[in-house]
Amino acid sequence: MASAFKFSKKTKIIAAILVVLLLLVVTAVKNINKQQNQNDFIEFIDVGQGDSALIYSNGYTALIDTGTPNSATSISKTLKGYNIDNLDVIILSHPHDDHIGSTEFVLEEFGADNIIFSDILPADDDNAAAFKNIKDTANFLGTKCHYAKEGMVINIGNFKLTVLFSDEKAEDENNMSIVLMAENDGNKFLFTGDAEQDCERKIIDQNINLDCDVLKVGHHGSRTSTSQELLNIATPRYSVISCGLDNSYGHPHDSVVKRLQSTGTTILRTDRTGNITCKIVNGKIVIE
Repeated sequence: MASAFKFSKKTKIIAAILVVLLLLVVTAVKNINKQQNQNDFIEFIDVGQGDSALIYSNGYTALIDTGTPNSATSISKTLKGYNIDNLDVIILSHPHDDHIGSTEFVLEEFGADNIIFSDILPADDDNAAAFKNIKDTANFLGTKCHYAKEGMVINIGNFKLTVLFSDEKAEDENNMSIVLMAENDGNKFLFTGDAEQDCERKIIDQNINLDCDVLKVGHHGSRTSTSQELLNIATPRYSVISCGLDNSYGHPHDSVVKRLQSTGTTILRTDRTGNITCKIVNGKIVIE
């Protein structure tokens, strides 16, 4: 009986060691998988009638906007697909529910070290309440809150994000959108939020360099944004439209699609293809 007891104890020890080794292997595999997102990329997430884009480089991450309150599943699936369990920064272009809708979920489910937004109070009561809840949640979780300022630079691995324009005194909240450029190895991505043509004109008048390779088309392809003048200056090779399938707004509007087509840019739409990934491969943009 004594020898049987000793054998059982040894078996338990061996089993415990195997469990520990298995956990170490699983952890190593997860870390390897996380590091194997070897190409830097920007992924425009299909969040329906809203905006959200993930920026990844060398393990560093940023999320620009969080779609609608119904976008949590799409965002969660995308982040988990890259084994992302925390974000370095969340940037909210402006406080409308199709851009900030799932921010609380992302903060609580994944966490973020920093969050950047404009210093404005939404006129709509629901948006104002949602925006306040986001700030309260960020403060509760220890996420550092920052106000966007023109010239602000955010480094995400090899990506350099620069705030080009932010007008907190604009009459229309769409025109309060944070406009920023993300640059990586000479490849430039222009994000304009829901900025309309009046805002575009102000930016152009300031002689800000808007030349880009990828344009996130303003306001989901609304006719109020993406003027011909902007397109002539930006000259994007690719133009991404984030909108919902058969949405009630009719986005993208035909006039915008025609303007884009006239420039020769390649139009990419989340409502038709789902997530759109722009990888940086050997210094060039590859669309997936």
